[in-house]
Amino acid sequence: MRVKILWVGRTKNESLRALSDDYLGRLAHFFACEILEARDVARARGVRGRDLVAAEADEIEKLLPAGCRLVALDELGDEMSSPEFARWLNSEMNRGTRELAFVIGGAEGLGARILERAQRRLSLGRMTWTHEMCRALLLEQLYRAVCILRHVPYHR
Repeated sequence: MRVKILWVGRTKNESLRALSDDYLGRLAHFFACEILEARDVARARGVRGRDLVAAEADEIEKLLPAGCRLVALDELGDEMSSPEFARWLNSEMNRGTRELAFVIGGAEGLGARILERAQRRLSLGRMTWTHEMCRALLLEQLYRAVCILRHVPYHR
């Protein structure tokens, strides 16, 4: 299985970028994982609000792999414990999912088109996180899930 993680714009915070890169490197030992960065249209066009979310959805859709299983990170999505997330990831692998794409929206969230297209909506909890922090958190949870499945002594 290949995992793609799509998000809007580059991670500007150097510490969060380093943390994300660290977990991406760790994940490479278990499966192919790639980051795809959609163009930050807020900076390019100066749009805001619903227009921004729609424009970001256009940019995200350009990068979505055809036929992928789409997981949208959404504050109203399903909350899972780390072991539950590991079991879900394992079920995706066992069902023969070839490509799994996680999508993290920009500061305004994800557009309705992306949310409707998603096969699953996932929440990282009820607290609010910056979209840049969500990137590192998702990568860490993917790594933790693989460690749980492979009995690597990381999850304690």
